[in-house]
Amino acid sequence: MLKRVTAGIGVNIIDKAIVSGSQLALVPMLTWRWGVHLYGLWILLATIPNFLAMGDFGFATAAGTKMIMAEARGDRDQAIETFQSAWVAILTSSFVMVVLALAVSMWVPIGIFGSDPGLAPAQLRATTLTLLLYGIAVIQGTIFFAGFRCAGMFALGAFWNAIIILIESCALIMVVALGAQPPVAALALLSGRMVGLAGQNLILRRKVPWLTIGFAHARRAEVKSLFAPAGAVMLLPLAQAGVLQGSALALGAAAGQAAVPAFTAARTLSRIGLQFCWLLNAAIMPEVSAAIARDDRQGLAMMEMATIAVTLLFVVPFALVFGVLGTHAILLWSGGRIHTPQSLVTFLAMGIVFGGFWYPLSNLILAANRQSSYTPPYLVLSLLSIPLTYFACRSLGVSAAGLSMMVLDLLMLVVVCVLAQRVLVPFGQVARAWPEAVGHLGALRRRLRSPRT
Repeated sequence: MLKRVTAGIGVNIIDKAIVSGSQLALVPMLTWRWGVHLYGLWILLATIPNFLAMGDFGFATAAGTKMIMAEARGDRDQAIETFQSAWVAILTSSFVMVVLALAVSMWVPIGIFGSDPGLAPAQLRATTLTLLLYGIAVIQGTIFFAGFRCAGMFALGAFWNAIIILIESCALIMVVALGAQPPVAALALLSGRMVGLAGQNLILRRKVPWLTIGFAHARRAEVKSLFAPAGAVMLLPLAQAGVLQGSALALGAAAGQAAVPAFTAARTLSRIGLQFCWLLNAAIMPEVSAAIARDDRQGLAMMEMATIAVTLLFVVPFALVFGVLGTHAILLWSGGRIHTPQSLVTFLAMGIVFGGFWYPLSNLILAANRQSSYTPPYLVLSLLSIPLTYFACRSLGVSAAGLSMMVLDLLMLVVVCVLAQRVLVPFGQVARAWPEAVGHLGALRRRLRSPRT
């Protein structure tokens, strides 16, 4: 297990470096070539595909956990049946989404983007359609990644995901640097994603030949069995869309399009801190699923303790630095184009601390396939935060969006801590696992620093 987790952490570092580097490069490039006004429109247009890209309709995530548990028990036939059944469900859902995407792109009122959005109506519709198709394409890769996770190849699957992001980000930056407008930029994103998906499919066929890609073993009963856990998983991207995209839309409606870049730039930079806890968290999620299948409670307690330790060691210090230097960093990052209030940065820094604890713990609950215990309250709270953000921003300005996110993270910390006691292991047992967790973290550190790895 240690070797797999070490490889997973190493790949996660590469993945987060690529994601963060892409985000850091995109903001100055897009604001320079397009200006803040058109960049703000791009952010608003990207909310729909971002919502789609964050989710896989729940099927791949739920199926991936079930496949890992089946493989841990030595039941590969069940893993194959779950894999193919989930893919049937995803393809069916994607077909429906393509039809809806066509309808949205053709009939959405252009007036919702304001009197002067910065693009002609035909360009707006073309950009919207292409970004919707991009979001649907992202979903197709989630079931292939589930195959890598099931076979104990999380690191390889995560590495290829990072390569796909690098390909599409480079394509986007290149065409924008050459003077492309949003319609061509969206097409570059879609093209990069399709190239990456082809490579991902080929590698899965070669590395995991026993996990047959096709539909011969798909079963209607298996598809039905995935609906309940998949539905609970699907609430997660809906809730995240409410927090990340809904807050931006509420701010834009309350304070205008020009206020959105200040909030999204600060939010993007702040969320880099949350990537630290994801380095270990994502790597151990398959191990958590396997430990639950084997009823290994001591191993589960040790992994939960390691998760908390990573937040204390990395996320909390980042939040402190961001709270002090965030405004200056954003100003430097945007080339002096984006000015962010200190109060907004402070609220987001506090949210980093709260989120740094509840989010990785909730992922362990997700690895136990018990996501139905926390995703409904998360969705309710996130939806409530949208109108609250709107009315608060009308009175307090852009900083109210950060305050809304901070309060939501605090409430979710309380919810997840209560659930972790029931779903995972009691915190008393987690505390007793501290020496073993520290030992494993030390071994991970030595392995990561070794020139042989």
